[in-house]
Amino acid sequence: MGNRKVLVPELSYDELEIDDGMATYAEYVRVTFCDVSEDERARVRAALLKYCHLDTLALIRIIQALERLARGL
Repeated sequence: MGNRKVLVPELSYDELEIDDGMATYAEYVRVTFCDVSEDERARVRAALLKYCHLDTLALIRIIQALERLARGL
C-alpha cells in the first residue's frame, strides 16, 4: 500500500471493515465455502464491495497521478 499512500494520500482503507487484500481473499473463501448464515454472507459481501470499490478507485487515481508525473504537471 505504500505507493498508493504516496501518490494518493487522500484515500485510506483505515475506516473499512475489511482493509487489505489478504483479508478480502480470506473472507471471500470463508463465506463461499464455509457454513455461514445468510446475514453473515450479506454483511461480508457488502464489506467486500466497499473494499473493491475503494481499491479500484485507488488504482485509477494512481494511474492519473503517474500520468501527471509523466507529463511533468
